[in-house]
Amino acid sequence: MPNFCEGMDAYLQSKFNLAESSLTTERIHLGHLLRYLESNGHKSFCSVTASDLEGFLTTRLMKRSRCTVKKERSTVLQFFRWATKNGFFEKSPAEALPSIMVGAEQDRFRTVEEIETVIKRGRYDLETARHEWSRLYLTPENISEILACVRSNQDQDFTHLLHIIPAYTGIRRGELLRLRWQDCDLENGFLWARSRKQSRPELETIRQIEMHPELKEVLHTWRENRLKGEYVISYHDSLIPPNNGQANRAFRQPLRGTRWCLNSGKNWFKLGFHTYRHSFASNLAAAGVDQRIIDEWMGHQTEAMRKRYRHLFPQKRQAAINSFSLQPLSGGG
Repeated sequence: MPNFCEGMDAYLQSKFNLAESSLTTERIHLGHLLRYLESNGHKSFCSVTASDLEGFLTTRLMKRSRCTVKKERSTVLQFFRWATKNGFFEKSPAEALPSIMVGAEQDRFRTVEEIETVIKRGRYDLETARHEWSRLYLTPENISEILACVRSNQDQDFTHLLHIIPAYTGIRRGELLRLRWQDCDLENGFLWARSRKQSRPELETIRQIEMHPELKEVLHTWRENRLKGEYVISYHDSLIPPNNGQANRAFRQPLRGTRWCLNSGKNWFKLGFHTYRHSFASNLAAAGVDQRIIDEWMGHQTEAMRKRYRHLFPQKRQAAINSFSLQPLSGGG
């Protein structure tokens, strides 16, 4: 019988079609489970019971948000379904795991000021504060400040693009690192984002995003200065794009020592690649852009995600409800 590490490796290898970022996330989730099981004396994952898994989730809920543990539960379910399908269990010990309810209020995006108020009032420790910042929504003024900071502090010539392109397009990190010059039509002002999301049956999907004039100008200048290379973002000497780890380090580097850094030693920051993505959608909605257009540009937008930023614009919601009247018209016959 394989031990847990061997079973985990075999499971992850079976998911070769999964996007690299999703694969990394599942590896992290299973790593937490592995450490918990080892600390409780398990040497083979075949000896794991439903009680063990419930204990794991209960322990995680004491350390992480319900939203995070809900995702970990999903990974655990998938892993043990795979193990059952491959004959390691007659019945998956994870199937009866209780659901983890996540309140809508917990998930909603907040502005910088809202998060700072919540943290100050609650006197949160650093780890709890980090979770609050994971809900951050950046206003155009916030983004302008961050982009200026990045340009001033970057030590890689391409680092500003790791911030600017997602801020103007909402594309994901993986889509950004796969972006080629052939995907950018600077003359007509749009680009194609290539996605490899695990929820899609296709290996790759492509969507067109219109290009903001300010982004168009940045890319035009960048292309003039970088005459060689297939990828929009690449190292000057090798012309090879950074991998996820290298991109993360370059993304964070200019933010160290600024108000956007929580703990430099732990690589905890108030924003990440995905912050730009949901801020992009939020700012478009604030400007009154048709939700169908936002969905097209975002690529994969669920109703649950839309609800996370709708509360940011109460004046628009009130205007909508005030747009009609059920009272009889005065002077009518």
